[in-house]
Amino acid sequence: MITKIKTSKKTMEIFRSIENGIQLQPFILAKLALAMSLKEERDWTDDDFKTDNLGIELNRQTITSEYDTIFKCLIQMKEKRHLGDDEYIKVYLKAHLDRGAKLLESEFKYSVDFLPHLLKQDKGL
Repeated sequence: MITKIKTSKKTMEIFRSIENGIQLQPFILAKLALAMSLKEERDWTDDDFKTDNLGIELNRQTITSEYDTIFKCLIQMKEKRHLGDDEYIKVYLKAHLDRGAKLLESEFKYSVDFLPHLLKQDKGL
């Protein structure tokens, strides 16, 4: 069973930028990134799965904590199929982290109050 994944270099840079701006740790940003990606209506592209592994290493427990089963179920619902543990972690959890980080970066750059803005979005987190 896989217990660690590495984000892309771009995700690491985004997390560091946001952390420096508002002092949110990567484990919090990872959960926000997952939520942003899961609510994204856009379908996956091939590029979403072609990211590098040059970023920060995160433990599965750090990323999803006690909500791992919920995150796995949400991802399976989005994919409309069962995912084995390795595929869930290596492919989909990583892809959601990397895509979600880009979405977070956009929200961070263009909102005055980042966290209240995330909570007030039409669908909310």
